[in-house]
Amino acid sequence: MMNDVEFEAWCCHLSLSDEAINEIQKTRSSEPSRLVDGGKKSVSGRFPSLKMGRTIQFESHQNELALIYKLEFDHDVLEYWDQPPTIYLEYLSKSGRRNRHPHTPDFFVIRRNSAGWEECKTEQELLRLTEKSPNRWTRIEVNSAWSCPPGQEYAQQFGLYYAVRSSAEINWIFVENFIWLEDYFTHKALEVKKVLVCRIQALVRAEPGITLNEIYQHVGEATADDLNILIVTRQVFVDLEKYLIFLPEQVKVFADQDTYDHYKLITFVEAPTVLDSRKLDITIGKIIDWDGVSWTIINTGETSITLSRPDGECSTLTNKAFEALARDGKIIGLLQISEVSSSEVEEFWRRASKRDQEVAYSRVKELEPFLNEERPRKELNRTQRRWLSKYLKAEKLVGNGIVGLFPNYQNRGWRRDGIEPEVQRLMEQHVEDHYETVKQESVRHAYRMFKVICHEKGYKPPSYESYRLAINKRPIHEQIEKRMGARAAYSEEDFHWYLYREETPAHGRRPFQICHMDCTLVDVELLSEIMLYLGLDPKELRGQAEMGRAYVITLMDAYSRKVLANYMTFDPPSYRSVMMVLRICVDKWRRLPQIIVVDRGSEFDNVYFDVLLAHYRITKKQRPSAKPRNGSVMECLFGIADQEFWHNLMGNTQIMKSVRQVTKKVDPKNNAVWTLARLYLFFRIYCDEIYDTSPHPAIRMSPRDTFRIGLERSGLRGHTLISPEEFKYWSMPEPRDRGGQRQVTAKGVKIHYIWYWHESFKTIRRRSRVVKVDVRFDPFDITVAYAYVDGEWVRCRPKRLSELEILSGRSEKEMLTAAEEIRRLNKLQGRDFIDVTDKKLAEFFKHVEMAETALSTAWRDAKKKIAIQHWRDVERQIIHALIEESEIEPETNHLLRLLNLPTPQADTTSNHELNDGDFSTDGFDNEYEFDLNIDLNAKPFEPLEVW
Repeated sequence: MMNDVEFEAWCCHLSLSDEAINEIQKTRSSEPSRLVDGGKKSVSGRFPSLKMGRTIQFESHQNELALIYKLEFDHDVLEYWDQPPTIYLEYLSKSGRRNRHPHTPDFFVIRRNSAGWEECKTEQELLRLTEKSPNRWTRIEVNSAWSCPPGQEYAQQFGLYYAVRSSAEINWIFVENFIWLEDYFTHKALEVKKVLVCRIQALVRAEPGITLNEIYQHVGEATADDLNILIVTRQVFVDLEKYLIFLPEQVKVFADQDTYDHYKLITFVEAPTVLDSRKLDITIGKIIDWDGVSWTIINTGETSITLSRPDGECSTLTNKAFEALARDGKIIGLLQISEVSSSEVEEFWRRASKRDQEVAYSRVKELEPFLNEERPRKELNRTQRRWLSKYLKAEKLVGNGIVGLFPNYQNRGWRRDGIEPEVQRLMEQHVEDHYETVKQESVRHAYRMFKVICHEKGYKPPSYESYRLAINKRPIHEQIEKRMGARAAYSEEDFHWYLYREETPAHGRRPFQICHMDCTLVDVELLSEIMLYLGLDPKELRGQAEMGRAYVITLMDAYSRKVLANYMTFDPPSYRSVMMVLRICVDKWRRLPQIIVVDRGSEFDNVYFDVLLAHYRITKKQRPSAKPRNGSVMECLFGIADQEFWHNLMGNTQIMKSVRQVTKKVDPKNNAVWTLARLYLFFRIYCDEIYDTSPHPAIRMSPRDTFRIGLERSGLRGHTLISPEEFKYWSMPEPRDRGGQRQVTAKGVKIHYIWYWHESFKTIRRRSRVVKVDVRFDPFDITVAYAYVDGEWVRCRPKRLSELEILSGRSEKEMLTAAEEIRRLNKLQGRDFIDVTDKKLAEFFKHVEMAETALSTAWRDAKKKIAIQHWRDVERQIIHALIEESEIEPETNHLLRLLNLPTPQADTTSNHELNDGDFSTDGFDNEYEFDLNIDLNAKPFEPLEVW
């Protein structure tokens, strides 16, 4: 991105007018004129541009995103801006009416020698728009490109350009290569050992066009990372628009682009049109005569044909030259075959049913004596003479007489249309206008109405069956959409079982390239860990310990189908649970996805999430609403987990689908035995040890093996590894207002009603009176905040130490809920000035704790927002302890000290251990080896020595 000096130099270089400079500056200084939305079908998102130092919006990941990749890689492009300020287009409509309306192009691109607006459209959309607005969209006949005359007219007044980019121009090979190499386009210094660089460059100079596989064989120490770095830094050259990097056996490597250009001039053979097999017999083994010498065709390729003489000498001709010699008669011996090609014969066989083939073979057997002249043809009866005539005719035209003996039973039937054309058109129109409406009329009712219309017009109405067949002939997707809406018709949309070659794969080419994140509600009713731990009377406990169902949010690698991270909480999905999943992923793998696919939920559409993705250069894709097929990777996992895990647990909610059949005995709430911590622990074991090692039907391998092989083949990409400590700061949100900054005062910095302090604030206040610092806070503990002071993040504490103990462990959501309650109480007391301070929050929570002294009574009597949220946060802290794998004391009182709860009078002398035959974690990773003594067969209301 250019600075002011470079921009002025660029303007002088192009001799731009003042009006053009002002127009460009308006684009460079303004925010995007609108936020894009992919609509019902397109996948939209944001691309973190290294060239621009900001995120770039795209409305379609198969059109606009492909152009973004091209602009990002093109060295001729200096800047490109998404959704520039609106311009006005003037043109004549199809009817001749003059139109003038605002238009927002997709991009404004600044190149070294030009600048202008660029609009992206699919080829199909442009063809449709040409018929609708022929004066706005036109095709250039010379190169089949597209143009927008009114856009060009607007741009020319500034000396700029307006271009239309069609999806037909996209080079999908380059797109896949860019995605494969994107991790290596970075400001970090990526280095390869000098010894390896010298050996590889010497090898490439000695053998231009050597493949990547051959380089790996000659230079055994070279890795995929080394070659990828050399390609990106242009220390070796690969044509990224021709060769796919992930196919090393096909990728040809050169010393530089000049060498590659010379290589093309020497070896490139023009590929003519493929020889017409309908006119020339060019099969291998065919003997031809060329200039009085017999030659044998020994190879037929896409661009050339190889011939061999009897003495062993070979000669290669291009297809174009061979076709010209055959056309001029210099090559003879090529049989001219019939007008019907072999492909058409195959079409006959493909359309013929098994019965047709049996009948044809039986007729051939009857004709064999006459064809072999064993019997005179005068003995043929009339039917056999007709068969023989068809056989000889087919043999002459197609080269296979049996084709003429197919009975073609499918062509039998009534040949005349029994309904008059006017009535047929009237019936089809009536179906479209009256049956296919939101009223959802029945077929019989619509037919009655149609009969009335026919009698009024003097037509004989068709039968009810004819009307029903006319309905069935209509497109079913369009019909359901008109009657029941788009969501009901979604199941009838075309399903793409595979992708065409020119498109990029939906699930990527390597691990961590594309990952899906989604959340779902667990189909199991849960109990409170703390209430069970207190060992209260089961009869009194039932109903008080019910926590409901939890949410599980999962991050999955689309390539290998491996579950990278998951998190479980009672809170509805929010940015807090999203950040927690990413934090778990970094703790476990030390890296994040290159592209992350999410739905349009509010937990994924917030500034905290977008800032985090932009910082780590992660492309965000949002799939269309109510389109579950776009997230089939996650939906498949949820379905498998339901069948293999959730629905096999006590207290599962399958029966609630038929709620009228639920009785007290089978009610999931009355059969609940699981707690959040135990369920989360075993779900992690299931994902990492059961699901991960089982063959996946989509990839025919286990996710673990696919993941391991993919990492080895694509390179470890060590420069993308992330420090968990660093990520912890970035995964913490910043306040939404004032750009995430706070002014340092004598009290410190104020975040969400609470004053935080650090000793470094004294130092920076001595330098200047007005000092602002970047701040972040822990959404799970409001007593923890960080400020960026003198180049490092320092941890701040609440300034009132007396309130630290009361507020410790309280979440942001709990604090905001309490603040809302304080405002409501102030309003009820008639106070006009509502002020929420840290002191009032502490006093409020103190009263709540006093009310919770008797826990069994508190849960029944204090079911308010703040109490419910507090107990959910208590359960969450247990989950976080499991995630962090901290050293957990086995003593009974440790958990209660951690949660500031009174110590129960329970028997802690007994030691609950796993009995023989119980579920064992032997063989699992160390991730699940806790110092826990858990009796999994214990009754749900017995005290468990969890900690």
